[in-house]
Amino acid sequence: MSGLLSPSSPELKEVDFAQLGHYAKHLGRAPRAKHFALTSGERHAHVKGQGLEMLELRAYQASDDLRHIDWRVTARTGQAQTRLYAQENEHQRLLLMDLSNEAYFGTKYSFISTRFVQLAGILAWRTKQQGDKLAYRLCFGGQDIWQQTTPLLAKLFQPLSQASSIGSRGHSVSSLQILSPNLISLKARNKDVIILTDKQQLSRPETLYLKQLAQHNKVFWVQIVDANTFKLAPGQYQIKSTSDEALVNISERSSTLAQQAFLRQNQQLKKQLNQLDIQHLVFDLSEPPESIARYLLSLGAIG
Repeated sequence: MSGLLSPSSPELKEVDFAQLGHYAKHLGRAPRAKHFALTSGERHAHVKGQGLEMLELRAYQASDDLRHIDWRVTARTGQAQTRLYAQENEHQRLLLMDLSNEAYFGTKYSFISTRFVQLAGILAWRTKQQGDKLAYRLCFGGQDIWQQTTPLLAKLFQPLSQASSIGSRGHSVSSLQILSPNLISLKARNKDVIILTDKQQLSRPETLYLKQLAQHNKVFWVQIVDANTFKLAPGQYQIKSTSDEALVNISERSSTLAQQAFLRQNQQLKKQLNQLDIQHLVFDLSEPPESIARYLLSLGAIG
């Protein structure tokens, strides 16, 4: 079995993140970028040249470069029109990761939290390899760590390693911290936003905040679940936490009810996200992290 699919420990160290770089490099090629439509006055680049892609056509403004006036359209409409361009290979990415207590669990392979951290590591490596820009906010174990400018990978891998620590399990909060007001996401514009979380309930303030985020960015919501949780054989299980151990009784009925509740909740989340034009992507824990990253690549979420 692959060491990446099923690492020897759910807690990832420096050597584990070094290994992820190889997988990031061999994901394949990204599709042609589809940039988020810019609003009037916002633009990625002012200079037209090789490697630039036209984003939109709008009415000429006094600050525009005369070289970018589309004279053919101007003549046809009678009003000066300016072409706006952006670098075809320019990707600005915002990574938001929020883990609950339940993420530090897995029936097979590893923990859900570990898979999220592996995926975040691959995304970070890929961003560096493609020369793209990355900002991030990581919420786990009561911590809120964020970086607005492209970090050194070692600076990101340190909190990611902490996020994989089982000790974070006892300090998580139920709400989505990444959807609380914060400089890094309040000012996010024209970015590919990737949300990694096992949480699947949205409060009204969180929904409103997501709506604002999706208005100015392309947002992907990535969820990882462990389907085997609902397939455990009836019986008594010993569950160990950071502080103590407990016996949990599981019956066929309790598993069925838990699965039904989960599916109802997940369908409600999907409906909410679809209404906000946010892609809701659900993967099972049995899916290797590089396969998840490759799917995000196919959607244009990463370069």
